[in-house]
Amino acid sequence: MPFPLPTPDEIQQRQEARMEQALRAFRPDVDPAAIARAVRSEKGLVSAILRVQTMELYQLHLHLRWWGDQYFPDTAEDAQLERHADIWGVRRRPATRAIGRATVRVATSTVVPAGAVLLGSGSTFFEVVSAVTVPGAGTATVDVRAQAAGADGNTAAGTRLSLITPVSGLSQPEAVVDAEGLAGGAPIETNAALLSRLLAEIREPAHGGARFDYPRWVQNDFAASQVQCIANWVGPGSVGVIVAMGTAAAPRVPTSTELDAIAARLEELRPVTAEVIVRPAELLACPLTIRLAPYEATVRVAAAAAISAFFAREARIGERLYRSRLSEAISAASGEYRHELVVPGADITPALVQLPVPGAISWQAAP
Repeated sequence: MPFPLPTPDEIQQRQEARMEQALRAFRPDVDPAAIARAVRSEKGLVSAILRVQTMELYQLHLHLRWWGDQYFPDTAEDAQLERHADIWGVRRRPATRAIGRATVRVATSTVVPAGAVLLGSGSTFFEVVSAVTVPGAGTATVDVRAQAAGADGNTAAGTRLSLITPVSGLSQPEAVVDAEGLAGGAPIETNAALLSRLLAEIREPAHGGARFDYPRWVQNDFAASQVQCIANWVGPGSVGVIVAMGTAAAPRVPTSTELDAIAARLEELRPVTAEVIVRPAELLACPLTIRLAPYEATVRVAAAAAISAFFAREARIGERLYRSRLSEAISAASGEYRHELVVPGADITPALVQLPVPGAISWQAAP
């Protein structure tokens, strides 16, 4: 049954009525009108006491309502949501550190030690993950990661990192980020993302290696926007794990370093008989042609936002995306009166490893 939250005015009125009733029973010889004035007059002592008590009772109602919200994961706040998730074996993903590879140039045989510190742009520090022995002059690739977690460590390809730790034998005291860049740095998981994973776990409890276990294992430690599990990927007993990083609204292809880290983590968790193969998702850009009315800039912006939200909400790796649902999302855009979805002309059907994302939008005025 519902538990309505009374307003302070409702609490005040109930108290005044009960106080009047009590005083009339206690002093039947007193004029009821005089009692009513004494209780309800804003300048009266009884009224002042009731107003103070009303606010205390209202505060108590708010506290009870807050506790009521904490009993359910979809209304719980930070700490209580984490407690619900922990009971189900789902934990909030902490902020993650950017990882990747960089190239160093050496003049003679040398060792680049583990823990060597590099400085990037914006006072972001990185460290060498494992020692690399370079037998002679040339270049060598080292695994590096950001010292601090968060998106600040994500670094574009070709960025030069200055070596703070002295290393003898280098031609230049710097390293250059390879073509994939340093990626994977992300802030701590949001409440919305944690709740989504918790509800998925409640609806589909862990089965020790079922199809829906792999996304939870990956997303507990990595900022993956989507994970798809495909049985018998290369034969009986093999499991294909297709991963897209980033966010639902802005997915991206994982780097090889991220894939290696995910594979290493799944190696610790997989069933002993499973052969797990981690592969990157391919982003399938879906161009759209839309005839729109009214053909105004504000309406086009609203429709584009609705399209982005639709793909973020409903696009899944390897799963059909229904054209009618996309058209419905455009219809809900603010200011839209009517439209014709010219392209795509049918449902979007990605391959097993493809994740549909919105492509270029061509706008036309509806006739």
